Amino acid sequence: MAVLLRIRHFGAFGVYHSDGQGIPLGAKHQALLALLSTAEGGIRTRAFLENTLWCLSQPEQAKASLRTALSTLKRHLGVEASDVLTANRERVTLRMDLVEIDEDAAKGEFMEGFELAHEEEFAAWLVKMRQHRGGVPVRAIERLNSASHLVKMGSDAILPTVTVMPLRLREMAEVSSPLPDVLGEELTRALGRSRAFCVTSFLAARQFDAVTSTPAVVSAATGATFIVSGSVSISEGQFTLDLDLNDAVRDKLIWSRRYEGDIADLLKGSTDLLHRMSRDVSRSMTGEALEQSSIKPLADLENHTLLMASIALMQNGQRALFERARDVLSVLADREYGHPIVQCWQGIWHVLRVEHGISENRDADIDAARVYADGALASEPMLSLAHTLNAMIDAQLAFNFEAALASLSLALEDNPSEALALVMKAQVFAYLDQSADAVQLATAARQLMPLGPQKFYFEVISAIAHLADGNFAKAVEFGELALASNPGFPQTLRLLGVVNRAQRNGSSGRDAIQALLAEVPGFAMRPSLRFVDAKVGAVYATGTR
Repeated sequence: MAVLLRIRHFGAFGVYHSDGQGIPLGAKHQALLALLSTAEGGIRTRAFLENTLWCLSQPEQAKASLRTALSTLKRHLGVEASDVLTANRERVTLRMDLVEIDEDAAKGEFMEGFELAHEEEFAAWLVKMRQHRGGVPVRAIERLNSASHLVKMGSDAILPTVTVMPLRLREMAEVSSPLPDVLGEELTRALGRSRAFCVTSFLAARQFDAVTSTPAVVSAATGATFIVSGSVSISEGQFTLDLDLNDAVRDKLIWSRRYEGDIADLLKGSTDLLHRMSRDVSRSMTGEALEQSSIKPLADLENHTLLMASIALMQNGQRALFERARDVLSVLADREYGHPIVQCWQGIWHVLRVEHGISENRDADIDAARVYADGALASEPMLSLAHTLNAMIDAQLAFNFEAALASLSLALEDNPSEALALVMKAQVFAYLDQSADAVQLATAARQLMPLGPQKFYFEVISAIAHLADGNFAKAVEFGELALASNPGFPQTLRLLGVVNRAQRNGSSGRDAIQALLAEVPGFAMRPSLRFVDAKVGAVYATGTR
């Protein structure tokens, strides 16, 4: 039978059409083909592939990731070449009768230079293959066999790690109370929900003595870059929490703050105080990152510092600071090549360049953002931030709201607490005349948003949600908050202008949203798009054109 696909194992791993034309693939797709093309008969079980390529994922998520990876891989291969892949419930097969394998070991080592970020099982397999097929340099063996290196290549290498120490009950307080544990556990959860940090589990943190364990000891055991500690006092149904935020790497106390609250409210599930503490931690970590990036060479900074500094800088519409964000991200991208989280923020940078009104080529920025989103999803098919990036492109730049909602569904399936996905869904619902849902989603997103340079983005979209709901006073309130946080953001200025006219003219929220969309550069509705919900479809076709 005719050869449909060519795969090169030695030297730089490559996949080609039968005519020799290269097929660009993400790291996960390449790894998947490597596993299949080295198996007897080209057959691997789904369980083996799931465990080898998504070893850190939960079983159901790994299954979904494999399904998505197979689907997208077939699309990348093209209509004809995709016939080489077949799958059933138990196995995935690469039809070796349709594939030609280049096994010329003279071209270099097996899969030369290839690494798959934070996948320990694949790294172990790769070492064995290199040893079996002609040897592998000692340096590579040490690097790939190092569990600490593999963990570092994952989110821990990109996001700051936070450990919440067991909170102490002061001597003057009641002799026995579960309140310190309740506060510590709930604060750990609040920080973990934001996905802005890697958070040490509450149970793991309880192994440390709150009095005698030093930040250095805790950091060495958990990899924490920041440590939260403190003490609680109780009096007449009220509690006082004195909290410390420590930089464990620099052995530095960043701040000490006091929080007060009602015990009954906390036990009933009130989260306002916990959100405030979480935001204070987030804001301070961002400030530390910005300070370090301004006074130290970028090459000397930790990965999480580079990421947080770049995120903060790209919120600013001043061209010099915005371009600085790309420089900072580039250093991180070179260091953690192909990391999906880094690619997501590189894509978001291009979206924000258009939104800030400083893009020199709108279409080129849209294309670049898509490339980064595709790259992130090729590596991590269920990554919520990558699906959110696709939604940002569709909702903010391409105005394909159906596609945006599809991406947001995937994002929130992976992480129901993805704040950026929630606020983007609020914006889409506002545009589609589902204003009550838009307000509810925007409110939920603000509960999870970081209280830092990104704050204005959530505020302006909250203003849009209230605009659609006809609550112009609230729209002005959030619009002015966004304006104070980021005075030059074009979307905020457009919104406040529309609200002003709507109030003078007695317009409805729906009319105001139409007016707002009409002022967005590049806006063009596509009436051919289809929605399952008839109400949404009607609004989409008639209410916002």
